Amino acid sequence: MRLEGSLDAFSLPDIFQLLSFTKKTGALHLRRADVHGVVYFTAGSVTGAVSDDARQALGRRLIGSGRVEGAAVSAAVDRVVNGGGLGLVRALSEAGAVDENVLREVLAEQIVDSVFDLLRFPDGDFAFGVDEGNPDDIGLALPVDELVAEARRRIDYWTQISQVVPSREAVLALAPAPENDPVVSRDEWRLLGLIDGRRSVNELVSVTGKGEYALVASLAALVERGLLVLASASDGDAAGRLMRHLALLGPLESAFASASPPPPPAPVSRAPIASVPDPVAHPVVESARELADAASRSFVPQATAPMQRAAESISTSPSVASIPPDERNVTPT
Repeated sequence: MRLEGSLDAFSLPDIFQLLSFTKKTGALHLRRADVHGVVYFTAGSVTGAVSDDARQALGRRLIGSGRVEGAAVSAAVDRVVNGGGLGLVRALSEAGAVDENVLREVLAEQIVDSVFDLLRFPDGDFAFGVDEGNPDDIGLALPVDELVAEARRRIDYWTQISQVVPSREAVLALAPAPENDPVVSRDEWRLLGLIDGRRSVNELVSVTGKGEYALVASLAALVERGLLVLASASDGDAAGRLMRHLALLGPLESAFASASPPPPPAPVSRAPIASVPDPVAHPVVESARELADAASRSFVPQATAPMQRAAESISTSPSVASIPPDERNVTPT
């Protein structure tokens, strides 16, 4: 059976239902402008989907989640490039580089996100390639009814979250002072680490590998919890905004600084320092302690005239023992 036509004449859910009812195996190609999407069917169930085959959506999603090592990705890429009809996810699966449950979870997310993107195509062409295999088939199969129902639910919810995050060009920044103590999941923490007040939503979609719906839903939840705020691309990050706000105090701080300059310090009178003999024979010292010891050894205090007279008076004065008791100003006990 050859199935092709325009999305103006056939809705995508109707095409899905037809392929499911007839239990077809193959690939449904959808093209709009320069975008090419593919949905893979096996016996009427969906086993894979990408909304833009020019990007390695599954690989980006795995790398963005931090669940695969760089060396494993490099080895899998080499295997895909060298042929064999394998996709990146199957190469990672066969190498045991990623837990099988994680792969199936990521693949399911990828399929739902891709069908959501494709259902929003306002126009385009489709063609079904019979028996065309899925290079990333790892045994996961999603029923068409449940898949289309979930995609439609997301389209309904999209209207709500798009009011919080209005476009793919929107820029978000970290809230400088959340009202409550932040509590975030591991995935939210990874996403917050990419928010710098400059990257647009479109760039975040590319960096994380997530679908547009999954990313915007996460961003909208963080905005509603007060952890993120919308900002223009020129606002920068929280630190930059804080510095610009602090700069607003400049006129006041400079005005106070120029209005009442501090008085100059009063001169301090110091007694002259006694001269120290020329340390001709001083040893070379290499530490503060040795320098202090050397200075103390070479310093000879010079007796002054008052000091000499005091010493002479002490030496010529009678001792206390030679004074009779009755002449002493001491009351005997």
